Amino acid sequence: MTWRVPVGLPALPGLTDAPTAVCPRPTAQAFRDVLAHLPAGVSVITTDGPHGPAGMTASAVCSLSMDPPLVLVCVANRSRTLARLLDHGTFAVNVLRQDQADIASAFADPDTGQHNRFAGVSHRREADGALILDDALAWLSCAVQETYPGGDHTIVTGRVQDLAHAHSRPLIWYARRFHSLA
Repeated sequence: MTWRVPVGLPALPGLTDAPTAVCPRPTAQAFRDVLAHLPAGVSVITTDGPHGPAGMTASAVCSLSMDPPLVLVCVANRSRTLARLLDHGTFAVNVLRQDQADIASAFADPDTGQHNRFAGVSHRREADGALILDDALAWLSCAVQETYPGGDHTIVTGRVQDLAHAHSRPLIWYARRFHSLA
């Protein structure tokens, strides 16, 4: 099987829009470059446990089922948040507003310790133990339902226990930068 990188996609900053030759297998960089054209909402996945709160920025989040209400999140196997999330058994998906790129960056920084990620970010613990970012555009409190291997990630499905939303615009990740809807 051969793979073709589509021609005519808008160029990403710093990248050429020249056609890419057919290659027998996509490289990791080519894969990342193509997926950078897929806009995604930005969320912070949070959990808590005996070692304190943990959280990470995620764009691989989606609805899975309406009955029962399920979501899925994809978490890197090397993530420090994954073990805590699985140990605790609950997590929250906090959908960020367009003005919360700083929060997304803080929770994405591998050099920032878990406790420091929450510094200056108002949050609360729900009755089920999920950590909710108070100013998030929307949030879902979830109980871990199942996990599945997904290459270098783990696919975590969560049964939605509680949820809420506000009225604002979401933060979007596209072309390796944060954006807002016009």
